[in-house]
Amino acid sequence: MLMKRKQLTKWASRSAAALLAGAMVFGGAAMAAPVQTWAAETGDSIVDETKTGKLTITKKAESEDGNGAVLSGAGYTLYQVMEWKTGDQAGAYKSYKPVAPFDEVLVNVEPDDLQNYSSKELEALIDELKQKAETEKVTPVGGGEKQTGSDGQVVFEQLPLGYYLVVETTAPTDYVAGSPFLIAIPSTDNYANGQAGTQWVYEVEAVPKNSKVGIEKDLAEDPGNRVQDGSAAVGDIIKYEINTVIPNYAEEYFEAGGGAVFTIKDTMSAGLAIQNQDPYAVEVWVGEQQVPAGDSTYLLTAEPQTADTTPDLSIAFASEFIQANRGKNVKVFYYAEVTEDAVVGVPGNENTVTLEYNNAPGVTDQVTPPEVKVYSFAIDVVKFTEESGNKEPLEGAEFSLYRGPECTDDQLVGKSVPTGKDGTISFSQIDAGTYYLKETKSPAGYTLLTSPIKIEIVPVTEEGTGKLTGEMELKVNDQVISPDASGAFVTHIEAGKGTAVIAVENHKGFTLPATGGTGVALFLLIGAAGILTVSAVLVKKSRKAAK
Repeated sequence: MLMKRKQLTKWASRSAAALLAGAMVFGGAAMAAPVQTWAAETGDSIVDETKTGKLTITKKAESEDGNGAVLSGAGYTLYQVMEWKTGDQAGAYKSYKPVAPFDEVLVNVEPDDLQNYSSKELEALIDELKQKAETEKVTPVGGGEKQTGSDGQVVFEQLPLGYYLVVETTAPTDYVAGSPFLIAIPSTDNYANGQAGTQWVYEVEAVPKNSKVGIEKDLAEDPGNRVQDGSAAVGDIIKYEINTVIPNYAEEYFEAGGGAVFTIKDTMSAGLAIQNQDPYAVEVWVGEQQVPAGDSTYLLTAEPQTADTTPDLSIAFASEFIQANRGKNVKVFYYAEVTEDAVVGVPGNENTVTLEYNNAPGVTDQVTPPEVKVYSFAIDVVKFTEESGNKEPLEGAEFSLYRGPECTDDQLVGKSVPTGKDGTISFSQIDAGTYYLKETKSPAGYTLLTSPIKIEIVPVTEEGTGKLTGEMELKVNDQVISPDASGAFVTHIEAGKGTAVIAVENHKGFTLPATGGTGVALFLLIGAAGILTVSAVLVKKSRKAAK
């Protein structure tokens, strides 16, 4: 009925091996490592079969320093696969007897031999036990799954002595479920160093660690592309970058439901069109290598879609490729063109990335990072006069918008049609920056502006993130326009609409042409005639005076 001290060393080796099986293999999946917990007795070298055990599982996230945050929402199911039975000889290992239906799996397994199992052999054995539990619908210890709370812990108490299969049946949100593992109760106090234990521990703690599944998306650095500040005009090409990591899936993930799933999808708004032609072809990097699309790597779809729910970009990795590249970084570069359907202002032009992955064998989940938006802006020009004492719109004015003060053809952004009866024209779907608004034709009877108007659109960014909000700050001829400015025929910002309203006043009169031509010649002729007439009058008066 008792296990003797001389057998403690073998038990220690065996329990440590069984504990780590399926836990350390493919490291990120789970790391079950009980902390040292001393028995109440001092120098206890004999198993007290009258006792019951306690298993405390503390779920943590993987971290470089090994002190990851505790995780709530991890569900664990416990199955007893061996029970303690009195053998022919007190303390003999054969006194551990497999429990039905697990005895069909363990029929040729001697607990004493587990210490000699390789990692793969232990993992295969544990996988068989798990499958048996599922196919036979074995009633778990405690009646079902228990989930970790805010402290990351779940506790199984009053456990009969024996071997237990621990299965993570529900993964915490955005995490991959860890591999199942075996644990012995009681265990010994040699968890950390693998040496012979000196104490039996009836209250065991396991600390499995889960790898987080995440995906990040942002505007990619592209020195040749000036739109990477987050603002864009029609025709601009936006470069995006995605970063993620292939989870450290255990082998069981590749055996269930046709293999593991790891798929990146991007759904774009109508104002963005995915590109996949040189020089804007999609690039996929795994580790330090660029990987081409193919049946053995990933299936690539990159086509603009009209349906909002259909991804414009899809990268579906092959299960065999996932298996061969577990734990490796994935980086994706891709491009989108801003279309004429781009919206102006706060709504922004967005694309949503979704990562579909297995959070448990045969179970698919997804994670979506915050959307990355690019914003377009507009300049509305309002032409008016106040000659009558009241502000009135002017019809027939034309403007051109330039990027430089010289207002040359290579700086041209766009030309307007004549202002209508409301006196307005618009330059829409432009990016942030400095512009020069030049009046190219004034309404009949009104003076043409002699110099362009300098307009600066400064995008507003979120505090802390530096991301654009779709709002703007406005300067006109180097003067800051108050955000409180408003009203008809007043230069102001239309909040939320990403629109700068520029009020331009005209006065009656004419403008002397800047270069020669018939207009100048005519003016000079009229002037000369006037001079001659005056001279003649003066001559006549002089002659009279002489008389």
